Amino acid sequence: MKRVILSTFVLFILLTACNRPQGMPTENVGERQAMPVIFPDYTEVTIPYNIAPLNFRIEGEKENVYVHVSGNITGETVVFEGKASIRFNEKKWKRLLAGNKGGWLTVAVYTEEKAAWNRWQPFRIYISDKAIDSHLAYRLIEPGYKKWHIMGLYQRDLTSFREKTIIRNDMVGYNCINCHSFCGGDPEQMMFHMRAANGGTYILQGGEIEKLYTKTDKTISHLTYPYWHPSGRYITASVNDIKQFFHAVKEKKIEVFDLESDVVVYDIAKREILSGASLITRDAFETFPSFSADGQWLYFCSAPAKKMPDHYAEVRYNLCRVAFDAEKGEIRMPVDTLVRADSLSASFPRISPNGRFMMYTETAYGQFPIWHTDAEIRMIDLENNQAVDMTALNSSDTESYHSWSSNSHWVVVSSRRDNGLYTLPYLCHIGVDGQPAKPFLMPQKDPDYYDHQLYSYNLPELIQGEITTSPYKIQRSALKDKAIPLH
Repeated sequence: MKRVILSTFVLFILLTACNRPQGMPTENVGERQAMPVIFPDYTEVTIPYNIAPLNFRIEGEKENVYVHVSGNITGETVVFEGKASIRFNEKKWKRLLAGNKGGWLTVAVYTEEKAAWNRWQPFRIYISDKAIDSHLAYRLIEPGYKKWHIMGLYQRDLTSFREKTIIRNDMVGYNCINCHSFCGGDPEQMMFHMRAANGGTYILQGGEIEKLYTKTDKTISHLTYPYWHPSGRYITASVNDIKQFFHAVKEKKIEVFDLESDVVVYDIAKREILSGASLITRDAFETFPSFSADGQWLYFCSAPAKKMPDHYAEVRYNLCRVAFDAEKGEIRMPVDTLVRADSLSASFPRISPNGRFMMYTETAYGQFPIWHTDAEIRMIDLENNQAVDMTALNSSDTESYHSWSSNSHWVVVSSRRDNGLYTLPYLCHIGVDGQPAKPFLMPQKDPDYYDHQLYSYNLPELIQGEITTSPYKIQRSALKDKAIPLH
């Protein structure tokens, strides 16, 4: 019986081998005039030399596939033979990228259909000699509106396919976990909020966790949208009275707006919201603050206050900044308006770590562009105050949140370009002149992964290493620690 089973197994292997190509097809090969249609679309993209393999699938019914990848510097090749799902060997991929920094890969794809082979036009993948920060932190959340079930904060090693949990809400009472932020991409200096059960603002520094109650008698809410000062001493945040409503047409799903909003600065050492650094006004909505890379400027978005929601589509936010004195913990007037909202509205100002570029999101109105299909990324060169053409980065659907890498050569952008519903992280190379390359979707081990992923990637943040604080340590703090009120 064992001999029969063994013989059958050997016959199966031989028959399978006969049906697969042995080496690059060379005879009776038709020439296609187009590049292959693949997902994710990695054709002609620029990637960092330390990124995980760009596995992809070839769309359409294919009997067999042969893929030949070669580097222009080393001449080394990687070959894949099989079906439409292309998964490269990780060790060979890393060696190929390391040997061709500053060069490119040429990818030749052959497909067999109805027993006939076709050679598609080869495409290139350009390899930057600039690394990307090794990890990406994000929240995974169902793309709903009012209710939620499981959500959590996660970190992904971009040099591999390893994903780890930072904290998940089923560990702490099925609450809302949101608005994570890092000090200059430092994984050991992090903050986030929990709402509802075990509510509080959690600050992680040097392995210690502090749980805060951040609503005061001078602010309209707890801290909302945060950003760290590069010194690690301060966190600026908006305080918002946030509301939402639903549209009656399928083209528009939801509108998020503020009844009121202000900007404050929190002193971590003193556990105090600084009155001399607060922008609290009744005649304006202020929100989405951030600091410059040198810490000398506080950027924020501001719009004239209007009756809401009656005039929600008329609210347009200017992009402003005000000088910040880190020694005194004070802002110095006047406010400088950098982008005036004459017909469009600005949000999410983010300054590159080298201080040269200001990236932001632009939409027709309002300050919450995540559900606006017209939302696009814009950028200004602060050396000459000239706009940079961001056409290559944007798509016909929503581009919203964005985060810089620590070396200013890469950004991650939230985009709904693939299906209009789920927000996915796209990585994009930024040249020394600010010009963006074609962005690419964060690679996964399984090219079909995003077809089955029913969560949106919310607030992707590039960080310089792995967060080492255990999720169970965060859980213990959430369940046992009492939130400390601010002075």
